Amino acid sequence: MPSEKGPHIVAEICLASDVPDPKVGGVRDGYAPHHRFSRVDYLVSGFHRYDDAQLRHPGDTWLARISFPSWAFFGSGVKVGDRFDILEMSRLVGHGVVKEIL
Repeated sequence: MPSEKGPHIVAEICLASDVPDPKVGGVRDGYAPHHRFSRVDYLVSGFHRYDDAQLRHPGDTWLARISFPSWAFFGSGVKVGDRFDILEMSRLVGHGVVKEIL
């Protein structure tokens, strides 16, 4: 369930096609992967919101509004321009760039 005070960031998301076992089934609004930020010492879960119901596939790039249930604990370590990995457990499935902090 998304945080009541989110979304917290707007990010440009790219679903990777150049990683082992890319996410060929795609993702939709409501996708909730883990995120690895360079200035945060642990993986954080986040809920993605997209402006439409379009299915996104490896190689696609789009904007997402992301809510983090634990934002109060790590949000100060996230800055506009930060790049982050998108993971499903330990499997890298994409990357993002923080465009705006809300």
